[in-house]
Amino acid sequence: MTTTVMTTCAPETGAPPDPSPSERPATPRTAPPTTDVVLVSAHGGSGASTLAAHLPDTYREVALTPVTVNGTNHCVVVAAATVDGVIAATHAVRRLTSVSSAPAIHLALVRDGLGHEPLGARARVRALSVFVASITEVPHVQRWRYEANEQRTPSLQYAKAVARLVAAVEPPPASTSRARRRQQQKEAVS
Repeated sequence: MTTTVMTTCAPETGAPPDPSPSERPATPRTAPPTTDVVLVSAHGGSGASTLAAHLPDTYREVALTPVTVNGTNHCVVVAAATVDGVIAATHAVRRLTSVSSAPAIHLALVRDGLGHEPLGARARVRALSVFVASITEVPHVQRWRYEANEQRTPSLQYAKAVARLVAAVEPPPASTSRARRRQQQKEAVS
């Protein structure tokens, strides 16, 4: 097996000599990332980092560029449930759907405070719902404004919203009938 080392350098300097096989550092073999769900913040302060901390490890937060979501199956756009937040989410969805291999886009709306979201935000969400696979509302947790990051345990409503988001992004496998499961068990035994 031969290994090719490619180097790039400025045009005014010469390329460094190719090290001999004994001098080459051993490159560790790393498995490709198994995650296929990315979180994208539509705007600053959307709550994406807090949401990412409470999601399973298969989710990762990335910057809003079509390159970072290329090759993924699902993308969650996180925005505040305000008029400006939903407008930013609309721009993010438009930007992400402009690529040819666009992933399924899900929207997580994080409440900005107690009470209902503004009427203008709700109207924009309805218009945006045609372009996204799912919309999950994430509640506001008032006590987090007064707690340090390491003390933030989710409320019951927040935990349920996270579970709804995960279920919307990763639907459970189709259930099989009892007769089909028996047949599969018989095939596995023989």
